[in-house]
Amino acid sequence: MAMTETSVEDTKVSSQPPMTTEVEESHKKELLEQFYLTLNVKYLYAQTEVRSVVHERIERLFAKAETSHSWRDAYEIEQLLCFVFTEPQLQSELDRRLAEAKDLKIKYVDSICKEQKEGSPVVTPSDKRIILHQLLNDLQWFYSKRDQYRLVSKRLMLRVSLLFMVALLTFSLVLFIQFFAHKVVVNAEKADPQRAASVASPSGAVPNAAAPADAAAPANAAVNAPSETEKRGGNK
Repeated sequence: MAMTETSVEDTKVSSQPPMTTEVEESHKKELLEQFYLTLNVKYLYAQTEVRSVVHERIERLFAKAETSHSWRDAYEIEQLLCFVFTEPQLQSELDRRLAEAKDLKIKYVDSICKEQKEGSPVVTPSDKRIILHQLLNDLQWFYSKRDQYRLVSKRLMLRVSLLFMVALLTFSLVLFIQFFAHKVVVNAEKADPQRAASVASPSGAVPNAAAPADAAAPANAAVNAPSETEKRGGNK
């Protein structure tokens, strides 16, 4: 199994922080083991009598995988296999990867497809290996970027949700405080109406019932005061 869309989507690169459950981690581990198994089978089928530094590098990576698996090493093995595939393997893998890249709308895939059409200049196996290697590199880069984008989106969504919950809690707390304060004022008015009326009046004073008597005082003073004629008669 080469690096398929499912394997990359469901598995984060080892350098990313753990943000998944135990079930998801177990699922990713199984996918990675299956990926290594498929790569190993492809390598065994591609074995030839001719040895190169590529073979040595692949075997070292497989030996390292016996103690620890990583997607980084698996991707490197997948790219190195381009240079050890037999010609039937090479053509089959190239056709499949071209179809995959075309569905994902990878850049420059149209120009590669034109080279593979009938009537185009003959492409040597060496050229095909280079094309396949570039395709694998572009696909791996595409899936890695998409995984990073999804991880960032997930984190952003989590933070926005937390902020929304905090804002909702704050708003609910303010409403509760206002409701409680209003209830206290209403209870105070019921317990002491006069004090509540004094607080409610603008001047803060209770209306005086003796005000009409005070208003009549000037009139009584005018009646009791001696007239000007009486004052003159008295002087005489």
